[in-house]
Amino acid sequence: MLKKVLLFTLGGAAVFTIGILIGHFGIKKNTSAPLPQWVHEVAQDVDENLVEKFIAQVDTTQIRENLQVLTRVPHMATTAGDEATVEYMLKRWQDKDTGLDAAWREDYRVYLSFPDKDKPNKVTVVRGSEVVSSIREKEKVYYPEQDDPNVVQPYAAFGPAGHAKGKLVYANQGKVTDYEHLNNTLGSLNGTIAIVRYGGAGRADKGFNAAPFGVVGVLVYTDPYDINDGKMSDESETYPHSWYLPPSGVERGSYKTKFGDQLTPYLAAKNGTYRIEEKDITGVSPIPIQPIGFEDAMNLICELEGPEAPETWQGSFPCKYNFGGPGFKDTSRFKDCDVQLDVYNKAELRDSANVMGVIWGSVEPDRYVIYGNHRDSWVHGAVDPSSGTAVMLEITRILGQLVKTGEFTQIKNKKL
Repeated sequence: MLKKVLLFTLGGAAVFTIGILIGHFGIKKNTSAPLPQWVHEVAQDVDENLVEKFIAQVDTTQIRENLQVLTRVPHMATTAGDEATVEYMLKRWQDKDTGLDAAWREDYRVYLSFPDKDKPNKVTVVRGSEVVSSIREKEKVYYPEQDDPNVVQPYAAFGPAGHAKGKLVYANQGKVTDYEHLNNTLGSLNGTIAIVRYGGAGRADKGFNAAPFGVVGVLVYTDPYDINDGKMSDESETYPHSWYLPPSGVERGSYKTKFGDQLTPYLAAKNGTYRIEEKDITGVSPIPIQPIGFEDAMNLICELEGPEAPETWQGSFPCKYNFGGPGFKDTSRFKDCDVQLDVYNKAELRDSANVMGVIWGSVEPDRYVIYGNHRDSWVHGAVDPSSGTAVMLEITRILGQLVKTGEFTQIKNKKL
């Protein structure tokens, strides 16, 4: 038996050796011409001299000026302020000395959500027909330039219009597990209004998760514990003394779960694009939602009745966060009060544009390096998104100059 195994092994080794020899001597060598020079250049490491030259030309003063221009006025998508940024980007990218090889605007017809200027969204604490307290409709103004009529009221973009009234409960981050815990503790959430903090679940999910438990409306706020390192006072700690969110500050955002235009899912929202009907839109909360500042949230949460919420649900307010009775404490000025939401959001089709630019490469013309950012912002957008756009404009200024002077040629197509 051992003899057979040895013979089999030696035979297999011999066959393997013969195969290697045939492959080495029997296959014709490639005698084609050597590879083009550009292939070797592409395969080389980054040109450190070019990188150093690029960095040396970065002008922080120019970045600062870019940011000042981009944030001069509120420029929410499709507004006059937004159109001004289109013209500014085009002017920069079409400059004869520092512009790109080509730049143009690409127009779209987009479906967007806005609050109603004539009927602003309202959140009130009511006792019967009496309004006991009202939530701020806009943030506190610290400097004259902030008192701009084009600053949009805080609202839940794409959140549905509607009216809801009920006893208030605190539901932590609005996760399914949060509502389950709250429902099990209180017995029922039917007809309640939930106040939740940002985090843990997406904006729209806070409404999606609430509806199956009978919650009829949701308030969303940013807890100082989550974003401000616990700091709350605008007299010494938050903006305008630091970058921390001030007490009346409200995070605006889109309250939908699907990407892209809701009427043209997976397709560019051009004029001729097929659009579904509004009634067929999915991915939006089934109940009204409204974001508020943590100053107003504190006034509501610190007055809640009911069992004390778990330690992981506590935040930075100077009180214990309770679940709610549902509703407020008997000792509270809000005793026997409901919270009422009146949301008048509306959606409409509007014209919008992207600004496109390109540097045509001399290497691998069928491949693209894509770099971009969005221009529109909820208000002035100094951080989001204009800090990135200001830097992008400086990068393209340097690239455009290098291309026009012939110092930067061996590149792939760069689309912006």
